[in-house]
Amino acid sequence: MRLKGAVVLITGASSGIGAATAVAFAKRGAKLELGARRVDRLEAVAERCRKAGSPEVNVRRLDVSQSADARAFVAAALRTHERLDVLVNNAGAGWMGRLHQMPEDRVDELIATNLKGVIATTQATLPWMLERRRGVIINVASIVAFRASPYSAVYSATKHAVAGLSHALRGELSGTGVKVCVVYPGVTAGTEFFAATERPVGPQYPASWVANLIVRTAQFPRRDAMVAPIRAVHLAEPVLGGLMDHAIGEARRLASPQLGGTGVPRS
Repeated sequence: MRLKGAVVLITGASSGIGAATAVAFAKRGAKLELGARRVDRLEAVAERCRKAGSPEVNVRRLDVSQSADARAFVAAALRTHERLDVLVNNAGAGWMGRLHQMPEDRVDELIATNLKGVIATTQATLPWMLERRRGVIINVASIVAFRASPYSAVYSATKHAVAGLSHALRGELSGTGVKVCVVYPGVTAGTEFFAATERPVGPQYPASWVANLIVRTAQFPRRDAMVAPIRAVHLAEPVLGGLMDHAIGEARRLASPQLGGTGVPRS
């Protein structure tokens, strides 16, 4: 994929990984369509992208949990560019706490944002990519898609679902020229996911690392891409299994002694 002049759609682009990804694509001369709920923050990210070298940046308010919003976001990009080259499904929501204390509306929000949002934007994008027989869809999952995390049961479930959706879709699109890839970040510095806890669990990686990995994946589409040393954790899973669950759960409990449910702002 030649990124200079390519049309790239990014959801959840107002902060964290989404914002870093937008800047990383801008440095390679891509045209950007950025969506998120917080338009004021999007405008600031857009200005950074223009300074970084993007020839065109458009921002649109987007709540991916609303399928009509997702379709409108893609339709607006098509009216502007008449083609779509890369879709980065990054928007997400989180919640930390005990499952039995999680309000039903937050369960619905996580499923609608983290899973249904990916489905909605992908459904809106695919016909146009299939018509041109080219395009790359990159779904941002998480390390918890491999090893579910205590106190993040529903979040873990949605990321497992995103990985499963991506793998199944990859088979459906075999031979069409459209690629589906998954990126699995670990604990990423500069994001809001752990803002409600005193300290995150595990090593942190800059959002720029994940952003550069997403850009490389768009250039050279491969099946899955992980931020090292996540591979080592995945390989250790069959042996460590329950020990890892216990260690992660205990670390999070100590990090947040009052852990009873903390929401994470959506992008």
